[in-house]
Amino acid sequence: MNRRRPSLRRGISWILGGSVAGMILLALVAGGLALARVTEQFVVTRLAHDRDTLIARLDTPGAPADTLPAVYRQPYSGHYFEIRRADGRTERSRSLWDARLDTRALAPGETRRSLISGPDGQTLLVLAQGVARPDGTATVSVAEDVGDLFGTVGALLGALAVGGALLGLATVLLQRRLLARQLAPLRRLEQETEQLQRGEVAHLSVQDMPEEVRPPVDAVNDLLDTLAHRLQRSRRALGDLAHALKTPLAALAQIEREPAMRDAPETAERLHRHVERSRRLIDAQMRRARVAGRGAGESVLLAAQVHDLVRTLERVHAERAIQLETHVADGLRFAGDREDLLEMLGVVLDNACQWTRARVRLTAAREGHGQLTVTVDDDGPGIESDRLVRLSERGVRLDESAAGSGLGLSIVRAIVEEYHGRMELVGHGGLGGFRVVLHLPAAPTRDDQSSSSSSSSS
Repeated sequence: MNRRRPSLRRGISWILGGSVAGMILLALVAGGLALARVTEQFVVTRLAHDRDTLIARLDTPGAPADTLPAVYRQPYSGHYFEIRRADGRTERSRSLWDARLDTRALAPGETRRSLISGPDGQTLLVLAQGVARPDGTATVSVAEDVGDLFGTVGALLGALAVGGALLGLATVLLQRRLLARQLAPLRRLEQETEQLQRGEVAHLSVQDMPEEVRPPVDAVNDLLDTLAHRLQRSRRALGDLAHALKTPLAALAQIEREPAMRDAPETAERLHRHVERSRRLIDAQMRRARVAGRGAGESVLLAAQVHDLVRTLERVHAERAIQLETHVADGLRFAGDREDLLEMLGVVLDNACQWTRARVRLTAAREGHGQLTVTVDDDGPGIESDRLVRLSERGVRLDESAAGSGLGLSIVRAIVEEYHGRMELVGHGGLGGFRVVLHLPAAPTRDDQSSSSSSSSS
């Protein structure tokens, strides 16, 4: 199961989006509570004025309602009062008609504010106070219908919530656009890194790169230059060594052909054998030393290299008319040095051609993400399993009569391990003979990059 790669843009978007949503939600809650409190306090202030007016008129002859607005005299107007005296008498506003306020008696100086159900399904905010009188304690209650008012406040809060949601969405979209613009250099850096893996570029661009990212990009470019310089210097030194060794070897070969050596044929034969073996060992060791390893930005199209290598081997083994079959997946690329690839495939295919009866088959396919598998089979005699362990050891040849230094497969293994790959040897493979399987790194294809980019941006 592929894990989702961390995304800087996605992480920042979530943080900013969550922050914006939290601030808008906090503003809505705080604003709603403040609006509800202000609205309720406005009603309470007005009720307190009417209550105090009633308390002041408790000892005044005449009806207490005469001092209040006419709305207290209209049935079910939404404005009510009720006075409970100590002797049990109750005075109510005409607006209550036959209804009563469901309030309890209060002690002198005690106040109470509550929401109750009133007549005609109204929601009443009641403000009551206990008042000490010479004949006992009276309870004065004043009420107002706040259902419509609270409904208006709720609608206003709903409109604010919708506006806040739209504002939050617009803010998130705006910050995503700003993020995309600010992170564009990083996106370009990602694309150039993918091109570097495919071998399309040799360096990362530093143009328009933010100053926070510039130092690591410069460090990577310096590292690429250092690796390329070291590889070039190493190969140049190897070339110089090869030329330096050719002269003494040529001199030794000339000595063995001198007339004086004709009288010592055994010595001449030993000299010839050691000269040839020295040449083979030098060639093998130099091939081994030339292992470049995986360099940044290097990749090789496998099909083209296999085609050229097969044509060469067909000419080398033309007298045997060997049938060389190749099955290479389209677009498959080896993430490494071309010379290393040719060295590995050349040794394995040449070994197969030496031992095959008539048929050699090479198959290359993708193996999971970032890996490829190259399998070479022949229809030769194969190798018994108890002898496979020694086959890839240095200098080991199972048939001493065959040409070679015994370093071929050990060199192949060294190159494969340099790329963190794996080599498998099978005594009897698909064609009945020896099989070699190479597990190597594959360079990303454009399809891989497209799918990777789409998954990271989703």
